[in-house]
Amino acid sequence: MDDIFRILLFIHIGALLYAATTNLIMPALVPRMIALGAEGRAQFAPLTRQLSINAKLSLAILVITGVLMVAIRYDAGLWANPWFTAKMIFVAVILVGIGLSLTPYGRRIPPRMFGMITRGALVGTIFCAVMAFH
Repeated sequence: MDDIFRILLFIHIGALLYAATTNLIMPALVPRMIALGAEGRAQFAPLTRQLSINAKLSLAILVITGVLMVAIRYDAGLWANPWFTAKMIFVAVILVGIGLSLTPYGRRIPPRMFGMITRGALVGTIFCAVMAFH
């Protein structure tokens, strides 16, 4: 079981790094893309679309591998840890944000605000994970 846990942890950390990198790159890339006008949008739109799709896939991988790792190693008793509960609340904020971004209402949220919320939730998730599993 330890080998399976380590493999899941490796996949989990890889997905986390991809999601975090995309979360940092997109706010820098989109304004530059807009500043280039129609030509820039046409050139960079496929890249930003693919980054967005891959970030959503990495989020799904994070949730799946996280649930499997908790089931393998900790059973249900981990929910009693307040840091783990806080971590899952931050994960829920990210999931709700992604879900909202797919709706017409979510498109009214300014991208800068959306980025700040998701980055804050990502940092909160990482901090709480470190505290929960320390």
